[in-house]
Amino acid sequence: MSEIYTVILAAGKSTRYKGKQSKLLENLAGLPIITHVFNLAKKISGKNVIIVCNTDNISEFKKTINGCKFIIQKKQKGTADAILSAKPYLKNKDFLILFGDAPLVTLNNLKKLIQKFKLYQSAGTMLAFNTDNPFGYGRLKKINNKVLKVVEEINTNAEEKKITLCNSGIMIVKSKTFFQNLKMIKINNKKNERYLPDIFEIYYNQNNPFNYFICSEEEMLGINTIEDFVKADKIFQNNIIKKFLNKGVLIINPESSRFSFDTNIEKGVIIESNVVIQKGVKISKGCVIKSFSYLEGVNIKENCSIGPNARIRPKSFISKYVKIGNYVEIKNSSIGDSSSIAHLSYIGDTVIGKKVNIGAGTITCNYDGKNKHKTIINDGAFIGSNTSLIAPIKINKNSTIAAGSVVNKDIPPKNLAIERSKLKIIKKN
Repeated sequence: MSEIYTVILAAGKSTRYKGKQSKLLENLAGLPIITHVFNLAKKISGKNVIIVCNTDNISEFKKTINGCKFIIQKKQKGTADAILSAKPYLKNKDFLILFGDAPLVTLNNLKKLIQKFKLYQSAGTMLAFNTDNPFGYGRLKKINNKVLKVVEEINTNAEEKKITLCNSGIMIVKSKTFFQNLKMIKINNKKNERYLPDIFEIYYNQNNPFNYFICSEEEMLGINTIEDFVKADKIFQNNIIKKFLNKGVLIINPESSRFSFDTNIEKGVIIESNVVIQKGVKISKGCVIKSFSYLEGVNIKENCSIGPNARIRPKSFISKYVKIGNYVEIKNSSIGDSSSIAHLSYIGDTVIGKKVNIGAGTITCNYDGKNKHKTIINDGAFIGSNTSLIAPIKINKNSTIAAGSVVNKDIPPKNLAIERSKLKIIKKN
């Protein structure tokens, strides 16, 4: 679909959003809201995506988004003006209009919108939705399934308030006729702005009306307030959960857990309650992720047990049949087949081989105050409880480290290492 351009309107000031930052930069399941919309647009238009932004948010957008054209709407003169600012870059191509604060619309329905637009060779096709509570939405008035006009809430009469078919704002249009008609939109006297929905009546009066495609109300949720964000987040999480349940993933108490947009979980995995899964996590079949575990940036292979209360940080790899127990933290490490780190340990910047046992309270001392260093623990090694391994260090195959040891040099294969100070017993006065 690369012949279709996409324009994302993202120049609003987010005045109703009382959060710490712009609503479009708020993290929704691992990505800023604007990035969700951009990734969707990219699947439609490839490199032909234009984002209309403002002077305040453009620098932040550029930090997270690559491969598109950024246009600044210098003055807030309404959505019609925002589209007009993108005209020089559209090359008279048909284009799709999306909104930076509406991340829930699906690729499937956008494709259907485009198909209908092409099938009927219309001047434009819009997305509409039905709702039980249309208050606040622009009502869509139609004649013979053609769009007559959109009436904003403030301008509705008693009969129009009863209309449940509403305007989403999302549409696809023919570039040439669109910009001709865009100039005909009158300026709103109160705000000195020109509103994009006013264009539908212009088209109808030219006997060239828009048609429409209906999608769900959920998809059309625009995020204007913190309350809207919470609703969108819940919908997004529910959609992810539904996908996994249908796939054969057992999620205990799904409302208590969170997942990322890119979470990859295979059939047969069990997710217990209160699990948080951030970006970059893949979990293979047969695994159990126990309650209160927190995972990010990790690839977990088949038949592993993780948690409860485990934390696995980015750039980690867990091989088959591994046990990561309660209050264990893993960071930038790989764990070999059938190894066990059962409880209360920190493993950082470490390579652990096969069938290694890490006793409770083991610490890899990977940071010297300036640099990170590597710990290597080879196959079959046994690390006793409350051991400190001061990196860089290598524990070779089938070696044993006695409990309570502080180890600061390499241990040869099949050796026992013990480091303890002499126990002193002093009589109390």
